[in-house]
Amino acid sequence: MIDKLLDFLDVDAATKRSGKLLSDLLEPQLEAIIDRFYARVQEFDINPHVTNRAIGSLKISQKKHWIELFNSQFDESYLRNVRRIAVRHRDVDLDPMWYIAGYMRLKLAFIEVIIRSAFPVEVKGQLIKTLDKYIAIDMALALGTYDTVVHD
Repeated sequence: MIDKLLDFLDVDAATKRSGKLLSDLLEPQLEAIIDRFYARVQEFDINPHVTNRAIGSLKISQKKHWIELFNSQFDESYLRNVRRIAVRHRDVDLDPMWYIAGYMRLKLAFIEVIIRSAFPVEVKGQLIKTLDKYIAIDMALALGTYDTVVHD
């Protein structure tokens, strides 16, 4: 299944190299991006499980996830990790609407970093395409595992 998804999105060796470049660019700023993300999540009281006590480990897990995704070979280890995360989100009753909206907030922050980078416009474009592909893969796999009913 993952091979078909990767083929559909044209994820090849060049895309994976671009993913590594994306990781190198974003990693120094991930902590600040994730801090802002969780501040926003708490501001909107999206899920009762996002407490001050839980936030530290959530931030660590979130940072680890993005670094692993951008450096991914989309192997069995990656697939297990995505399933585990998706099941956890489902188990805490995180509405898929907020799951998707969360991806978008982070994606927009990542794009800001790409745009502000010193890379030539062609490289920036490739990085944004890679970001879109990787987020689509991650979200598709997670939501495929998520298997929950959308709440009102």
